[in-house]
Amino acid sequence: MEQINKLLNHASKTVTDLELQQILGEPDYPRFQSEVERLVESGVLAPVKAAKKNGRIPPLYNKYKLIKPPEDYTSCLESIRRLNPVLSIAGYLQRPEVYKKHQPIVEGISDYLWFAQSLLEQPMSRKERSFSVWGREKLLDEQMSLVKDVLRFNGLAEDFLNYYDTPEPFFEYRHDRGQLMTVLVIENKDTWFTLRKLMQDTGKNSLAGTAIHVLLYGEGNKITKPGALDEYKAGMLGGEGQAARFLYFGDLDWEGIRLFFRTREANPSLDLKPFAVLYGLMLELAVKHAGRQALPKSPDQRGVTGSLSEFLAALELAQEEKPLSTSTSISMNLVGSFLKGLLAEGRYIPQEIINYQVAADLLK
Repeated sequence: MEQINKLLNHASKTVTDLELQQILGEPDYPRFQSEVERLVESGVLAPVKAAKKNGRIPPLYNKYKLIKPPEDYTSCLESIRRLNPVLSIAGYLQRPEVYKKHQPIVEGISDYLWFAQSLLEQPMSRKERSFSVWGREKLLDEQMSLVKDVLRFNGLAEDFLNYYDTPEPFFEYRHDRGQLMTVLVIENKDTWFTLRKLMQDTGKNSLAGTAIHVLLYGEGNKITKPGALDEYKAGMLGGEGQAARFLYFGDLDWEGIRLFFRTREANPSLDLKPFAVLYGLMLELAVKHAGRQALPKSPDQRGVTGSLSEFLAALELAQEEKPLSTSTSISMNLVGSFLKGLLAEGRYIPQEIINYQVAADLLK
């Protein structure tokens, strides 16, 4: 059975006698010849007679065609019938092989239509929408061609998912100037772009009750360059003459937490703190999200430079039974335990979980 499975999984539709012998793992030619004849009789192989025989005794053909059994799509039919009616249920029932190819994409869209269709009424960035639909912020980047195929097959417009792209930004967006300048350092481009777009469109800069004067895109490791924020403060904010505080906001994974510590260590004269309200909201949303679909796996499992408990303490997650927000009874300590467990499982919360709609509510 194992050898037959290897044959059926062979990349090509045909296989030579030498490849067959290697796959079947039979060095003795007479026994190998008998096994090939048995596979021909059972309908797994068919000789390619135009390839002629190999001249050995007893002879075999030089090439054989693999006869793969027709695929059974019975298990797919019930899943197709459960799709949201906006999608082409009849089309998939007629062509279940297409559904099997589309399945991970179309089922995510179907669930979104059943449970969160109203979120399509307002735009999100590409990564925000990707995470909102499939729980993977990079799926649209990685599988755009397949997503477009799914939309076409279901008669949906290319802009059906209502997302916007985020071109390479300038390093900063300065909303206004205050006596105490609050600079929010943002790890990811999509979140930077979304907050900038909302602040420009609404004219508001009070984010979750904190006035933000400058949005600073961290650009990966650039923000961890020794003295980078000190130089920025001196050159762009007027140095000693301008009071400023710096908040940090990034992914909740080992790399995101490590970036916070490295940025803080690279700028010892600044009092850099995590933006606790936004991190708390990320955790609240992730608890709800985890009840619907698994959070993504993190490619980085290296731990953090600095203490995870120190980071949690900065977010005030150690306090017993302190409500995370007015809209939930989830306590801070439970959410802190949730994050520890999540990181231990090798999963993470992408910053894009705070999408356009969520951020818009924070600016009201």
